[in-house]
Amino acid sequence: MKKLLFLGVVVILLAAKCQNGVTKDTFNAQKNPIDTILHRNALTDVFTALNNLKSSNDSVFSILHIGDSHVEIGQFSGEIKRQLEKKYGKSEDAWMFPYQFFNKQSQKVFPIDTLGTWKRASIKYPMETKQLGVTGLGFYLNSEIGKLTFTSNALYPEITKISLLHYYDGNPLPIHIQKGKIHTQVISKNTAITEITFSSSEHAYAMEFTKSDNLLIYAIKLNSHPKRGISYHKFGVAGSTLQQFVTNTPLFMEQFRAIKPNLLIVSLGTNDSYIDTLNEQKLLHEVRMFTEKLSRSSSKTNILFTTAPDTKYDDRRPQRLTEINRIIRTIAIENPSIAMWDLHQIMGGDGSVDVWIKKNYMIFDHLHFTTAGYKLQGELFMEAFWK
Repeated sequence: MKKLLFLGVVVILLAAKCQNGVTKDTFNAQKNPIDTILHRNALTDVFTALNNLKSSNDSVFSILHIGDSHVEIGQFSGEIKRQLEKKYGKSEDAWMFPYQFFNKQSQKVFPIDTLGTWKRASIKYPMETKQLGVTGLGFYLNSEIGKLTFTSNALYPEITKISLLHYYDGNPLPIHIQKGKIHTQVISKNTAITEITFSSSEHAYAMEFTKSDNLLIYAIKLNSHPKRGISYHKFGVAGSTLQQFVTNTPLFMEQFRAIKPNLLIVSLGTNDSYIDTLNEQKLLHEVRMFTEKLSRSSSKTNILFTTAPDTKYDDRRPQRLTEINRIIRTIAIENPSIAMWDLHQIMGGDGSVDVWIKKNYMIFDHLHFTTAGYKLQGELFMEAFWK
């Protein structure tokens, strides 16, 4: 009881310390006294590894960023990625989920098209037969035959390798190809990576699949040839909650160990904040268990949580925003190996959404941000990160 009382006092003091929120017009890294990263010492190994990139020709710094639609949209994480790559260089292309298959508004990251009926598995609607992991998503074939066709474009002028992160039950993917070599690497009990490599570059390539219970693809990677720099894996599930990510991903830990990120960024909580029946103590316990498993799975991975932003969806204020951000702060306070970036307070705290709306940093739903708003978030994150 004394421990809980102490943690509550610390949370209140931290919140009070950060009440002077800032916007683009007032933020100044030198003059503003707010350090919005809690437990900065938890990132010591992060900065050591980043500094080593400058002196090593083959070092890769890997970041895994999971979240909801704010991450799926890719502009917030994109600004972080842009700044890190500008300073440290870009390594191989990271694992990505082909969001454009299922959301026409998503950026078409890959030069890929489909034939056949493909369905999406999501942590929002868990299926006993489709186990999910770090991506929170997967896609599978729902017709007897289907194709994935890759065609070169400006981002990928040629195709030299295609990698698939997928479910594994002891049997290879039901895949048929005309050329290239297939190699499957089993990386854990239920996860494998299948690579198709070519002796010469391709400008168009089609893979044919047959329907199978074990066909579930989590992510795709093109032309992966590691070199020194940043490898930024980002996976967002629109409409998802922190609770769904920690309870509906049975393969998270084994895939987490396979990716071996130097830094895990968790940006969730916006959708939890609108759940009136949110059980704070139950979710706090589940997140504690989740972070403990993360630490056991990879002691070399540093973890950084971000708090949920201030929003006003359908002119309704999130009733449980205080509770979800208190859970995130408590997890960081309890564990000195976990850092936290306080987006909610750097925005200006409760009610700051109205200021951001006036400055055209939010779109019409007042839940998501404009391109400028997400870019500002990324800039504020990096201002705090470099501090």
